Amino acid sequence: MGSGIVSIIISACNEGDNLIDTVRCILTNTLQNKFQIIVVDDGSTDGSGDKAAASFANDSRVIVKKAAGLGVAGGRNLGAQAAEGEVLVFLDGHTYTPPGWMADLIKPLENQQTGMAGPVFASLNETKGPRGYGGTWRGLSLEMDWLPYRGAESYAVPVLPGGCQAIRRGVFEEIGGYDSGMTKWGSEDLEISLRTWLMGYDCILQPNSVVYHLFRNRHPYNVEVPEVMYNRLRMALLHFSDARAACVIEYYRGIAEFGQIMLRLLDSDVTNARRELMQLRRRDDDWYFRRFGLTTMG
Repeated sequence: MGSGIVSIIISACNEGDNLIDTVRCILTNTLQNKFQIIVVDDGSTDGSGDKAAASFANDSRVIVKKAAGLGVAGGRNLGAQAAEGEVLVFLDGHTYTPPGWMADLIKPLENQQTGMAGPVFASLNETKGPRGYGGTWRGLSLEMDWLPYRGAESYAVPVLPGGCQAIRRGVFEEIGGYDSGMTKWGSEDLEISLRTWLMGYDCILQPNSVVYHLFRNRHPYNVEVPEVMYNRLRMALLHFSDARAACVIEYYRGIAEFGQIMLRLLDSDVTNARRELMQLRRRDDDWYFRRFGLTTMG
């Protein structure tokens, strides 16, 4: 991406020492001359944000900003607003980035058709090899499944997981950033991947870049199931055809909190946002699902 600065944005909540380790790892193993790290301490109660600020107070490349429980989408958007870079790399606060990780990661962005690029993900806790090469949809639940290895050259995938997503600032601003209507956690990475495709850009997996991720059985902050379901249903209402959205709604109709979730959605900005996105997009969801042969999605 030329000589421009790269901004690495970490929205973190209660990451403990993982956050310190992640930042230190980036500083050690990022070979680019020009980069900055913006940590958004999103309402942590474990002191991890303050500890990060103190640990890297003498390094001008590290900026720590405070937020009050914005959630992943909101925290990443806040970090992007403070970023100087022409390329934005959104990274989880519990990752290991090996030497030279960034050069290959952002290389696909040299192609103006590429909207977003992502690495291979491997587990910090396992030695069985990479966990996944991009993602796809698990049917109408709108959960994500990992994809297997397909080749050594970069290629298109339906979804780039949010543990590490790289995007040019211009594209990020054009497509509207992360969906600010999402609740604190869940599907914000899937939604922005889908929106990138529908807005006319491609999501590209870079198999030559690997990021090691701490896959946890539980989060260090509270995650409510209805909030996760809200985000999945919001994503369907924002981007899917009437028939496909109806299928997703029917899939989730049986959960106990379904009525409350739908009332919240109807009382949100989802109708107006859907109308605006339908007018702006260059591809429709039928094209998208045909492109990846996802027949289970209607």
